[in-house]
Amino acid sequence: MAETAEYKPGDLPYAEQDDRKLFCKFHYKGVLILVIPLIFAPILLAENLLVSRFIYLTICLYLYYILNVMAQGATAFIYITFVPVLGIAGSGPVSNSYYTDLIFLTYGSVIMGVMMDTSKLGDRLGILVIKICGSNIRILQIFLVIVTAVSSIFVNSTVMAAFWMKVAIAVMTEFNDAGIAKMYSDEEPYERGSKPYPSRPAVGIYLTVCYASTLGAMISPLQDPNDALIDIFNMNLNGKVGAESFLVLLIVPMILSMIVLIVWINIMFLGLAGGSVKQELAEGAGNKDGLKQAMVDKQEKMGPWTIHTKLSLALVLLTFLMMMTRKPRFMDGWDTISEVTSNGPSVAIIGMSILFFGVPANYMFCKYYMCRQPKKEGSVPSLLGWKAVNSNTPWGHIFMLGAGFSCVFSGKHAGFFDYLVDSAVKSKMGNGTAMVYGSALGTILTILSPATTLAKLAVPIMFGAGKKLAVPFAAALHNQFMLPTSTPSNTIIAGWGNVRPYQFLLGGLVPTIFMFILILGFTMALGGTAFSGY
Repeated sequence: MAETAEYKPGDLPYAEQDDRKLFCKFHYKGVLILVIPLIFAPILLAENLLVSRFIYLTICLYLYYILNVMAQGATAFIYITFVPVLGIAGSGPVSNSYYTDLIFLTYGSVIMGVMMDTSKLGDRLGILVIKICGSNIRILQIFLVIVTAVSSIFVNSTVMAAFWMKVAIAVMTEFNDAGIAKMYSDEEPYERGSKPYPSRPAVGIYLTVCYASTLGAMISPLQDPNDALIDIFNMNLNGKVGAESFLVLLIVPMILSMIVLIVWINIMFLGLAGGSVKQELAEGAGNKDGLKQAMVDKQEKMGPWTIHTKLSLALVLLTFLMMMTRKPRFMDGWDTISEVTSNGPSVAIIGMSILFFGVPANYMFCKYYMCRQPKKEGSVPSLLGWKAVNSNTPWGHIFMLGAGFSCVFSGKHAGFFDYLVDSAVKSKMGNGTAMVYGSALGTILTILSPATTLAKLAVPIMFGAGKKLAVPFAAALHNQFMLPTSTPSNTIIAGWGNVRPYQFLLGGLVPTIFMFILILGFTMALGGTAFSGY
């Protein structure tokens, strides 16, 4: 029994013990791996064989993911193994479905964030944010909602989520050091030596960033899924669809959802409803003088802005400009350089990432263009090295995002979306029922998979049941709050902040329900014609 007392999750090799009371604490995950497939096995007896197999695989995969019964990287590859075995699609196409344009946009955004770390750009911007917001974490939350949502309208939600997440981490680090708010919880990670879990206030700030980026992207015609939806609706409705169509339908739900988001995150994570968190934050907020002194000491330690930091900021701003000018709707962008091929957002961010690796951080010839000698003679490192990227990239989370792409791909090949449309047509739904059905489908599916993939693969199929189903389905694709796989922004924040899926479920529950009601209500009020141009 001495060994039993010393045993902790993650210890290898596992200590032998006879205490059955410790079974649920340490070994329930192994049981769930076996029990979940057995419980849902009757689904395989359904009449539509391929659809039932796809539904069965999807339920098992996402329950493994949410319950964290095994590593995300292993869970993510379930589709690669079983979709070909079950006769849904070949292994080659399934493997390719994991690596879309959007996955490279995610990689590029992560690389940009890591460069902000290595150059200390995030730390310097964090100091500026603290000067604006002070020691009040609720003011910080409101500030992050506004700046993240607004910047996500004009640039790209994934890129801006990565940018502001690095700033948020820098601010939370300073809050932690100054005693304003704890950054990490006291809960021991399941796997020994892994990243510590964030505290409730930290989770609230991190979720604020990813949810605000999603809300900003709702009314942006410059990025997917709206960019893809405009082209799809033009093709299917034979009418001109402009940015104003999205603004009419979504701008009011966006604003109201931002208010609900702020209040709900405050209740769940920032102690608005009371409890120990409220008391801790109240005590920490009173330490204004300590925070000011900490900021002064930090600035003195960091010294003036280095060339490394200045170059990093310049390339980040250039990245924003490249994303904004790729395909603006009011004029031709650089996407039209080639009339034969399209240039997705990954082209810009990966192209800039090459510069992050290629531009030296301390030019030997600085005296010729910066009027100063390099501080240290010798070898010249780049702005960013691969070692930093490799150790700070949330590989498991990104693999799971790839599984979200493959979910839509596999569902299409299994005939799942055709099955949904056929069911709607056979039941002869009225307009109101079809809109509720479409909104519910869009909301549920975009919890599991990114909206961009659903917009490109599933929305065209939904037109088989008419615009009364397709329009609310497409509008509901903006309801991306419940899981890290819902959008690349969520994936990046979950990886860097070590936010677990169940915390997304808690943080996104009320915003998801509220957004569903708002979008459904506005769609019904507009008669489903908001995108049709009629």
